[in-house]
Amino acid sequence: MIMLASVGMKKKLVIGVFENDSINRFIYKRMVKLQPNTVDAHIFENHDEGLEKVQDIKPDILFVDLHMHGEHLGGIEWLRTMKMVLPHTRFVAMTTLVQKDDRETAINAGFTLCVEKPLPFYDMELLLKQVSDN
Repeated sequence: MIMLASVGMKKKLVIGVFENDSINRFIYKRMVKLQPNTVDAHIFENHDEGLEKVQDIKPDILFVDLHMHGEHLGGIEWLRTMKMVLPHTRFVAMTTLVQKDDRETAINAGFTLCVEKPLPFYDMELLLKQVSDN
């Protein structure tokens, strides 16, 4: 569980995930079911599907595929818009195989972190620490 420093209460970590790969979405849904008291995950197939919904859920962390295929906006272009809409959200880029250039591109664009897919939901505490440290 995640501790809220200001109130000393535990709360679920609210995350949003934009993933266009159906296999990865299936994996994430299974991982979340194994961690029901830790993560409140919202998994979206594409940017358009989640654009309005993500504003309603106000996620603590939003995972965005760096190279969304077939999208009119890639992860970097979409990030620029969403940082204004969700100023308190941490944005994490994700990609299938992280290359040095991917990390640099993502960080320079404004992402907090760049991680490899599929996401390590099983160790969300460690991932949250990494996001917080960056």
